[in-house]
Amino acid sequence: MKRYPCVYMRGGTSKAVYFHEKDLPDDKEKWPELFLKVMGTPDKKQIDGIGGAHPTTSKIAVIAPSRRKDCDVDYTFFQVGVDSAVVESHANCGNISCGVGPFAIDEGLVPATEPVTVVKIYNTNTKKIIEEHVRVKNGKSMTVGDTAVTGVPGTGSGIDVYFQNPGGASTGKLFPTGNKKDLLRPEHYPPVEVTMIDCSNPVVFIQAADLGLGGSEIVEFVTNQSILDHVEAIRGCAAAAFGFVNDPKDARHLSLSVPKVSIISSPHDYVGAHGELVPAETMNICSRVISVGSFHKTHPITVGIATASAASIPGTIVWNAAKAPQEKGIFYIGHPYGIMPIKLEMDGEHVVKGGTVRTARRIMDGYIYIND
Repeated sequence: MKRYPCVYMRGGTSKAVYFHEKDLPDDKEKWPELFLKVMGTPDKKQIDGIGGAHPTTSKIAVIAPSRRKDCDVDYTFFQVGVDSAVVESHANCGNISCGVGPFAIDEGLVPATEPVTVVKIYNTNTKKIIEEHVRVKNGKSMTVGDTAVTGVPGTGSGIDVYFQNPGGASTGKLFPTGNKKDLLRPEHYPPVEVTMIDCSNPVVFIQAADLGLGGSEIVEFVTNQSILDHVEAIRGCAAAAFGFVNDPKDARHLSLSVPKVSIISSPHDYVGAHGELVPAETMNICSRVISVGSFHKTHPITVGIATASAASIPGTIVWNAAKAPQEKGIFYIGHPYGIMPIKLEMDGEHVVKGGTVRTARRIMDGYIYIND
């Protein structure tokens, strides 16, 4: 049996095991097998690991001092399957990114400067820079504060996170097909008009009405397999259009993490998963996300940035569905647990940066034990 130092952290609405790269095997080919054992995959309960039996809690972050002069740390994200023995690094996770700044400060990788320490993070998955403003006190990142994040009980210390120049994170182009709208032809389903954008992560946007939905559904995305099959058929076509696969049928086998899927609708009232009314006037658009083959219980930050960006560019289906922001540079997205605010800076149709406020917390640290 071997043991590896690690930290278990919540970042935003997700959780991950954070490792120092120096504590992992030098041979990176051994990492996937190790990460599967860390999470207890494959098993839908992940009973022999510390995964939480859901994609949002089956994640790994690997951190190292940056090899770049303009950044403090390098960060690589890994999505670990739950009931399938898959470890992917095709995309980044915005929520787990939010834990990198506090981790780097508390682990001594970045000197703490009160009251706010700015941490520059190089994400190796997307080859993009993330800037985080972390509140600190007595040399450590703060966890107590009055910032509330929908989908997370209570409040915490706010972390301002900004994804710099997020366009073309995976393909090199904001609109990989060159179009703001495309017509996809999924097998066994009618043609569907979508917008495909690569901004923080690759995302395909589908109008809820094209799935026969109103847009604020929750249970249907968990229990109605016919809807999920329809979404997956469209995602497969989008994966081919992005250039990730040659055949749409290969999308599920190659990568569940890209592209993400957002089902959008114009602002409207609905009752959220928390049982409370989410009023139409509090949002600019309504979104439901399918990520890593599962319904996202809240909303990924990266998809939020892509959504706000697409809504800011005329000609996209998101632009057509969205209500114009009342506050310049702030876009509000309605999701299952409430509202996510996205701060966005545009220069014409170029996305300069996008971000939001999140909280993060170290839950425990120590060693994880792995059977050889």
